[in-house]
Amino acid sequence: MAEIGLLDDEITTWVDTTAFSGQKFDAPAAHASQGENIFFLKMGMETFVRVQDATGAAVPENDLFAGLR
Repeated sequence: MAEIGLLDDEITTWVDTTAFSGQKFDAPAAHASQGENIFFLKMGMETFVRVQDATGAAVPENDLFAGLR
């Protein structure tokens, strides 16, 4: 079985989304074609990889807009 995702040390941004779990669940639940994706929405942490950096913000970060303000 193929692994999903990246190794933790490859991830540059970790965002806690637990405060929005209700909205994250309701949106795809309203669309029958998205039912198989609901498992991933139950997770409370979303991860991102900074591919290009023009900000100089330190990593790992927990704010997608770090260095842009």
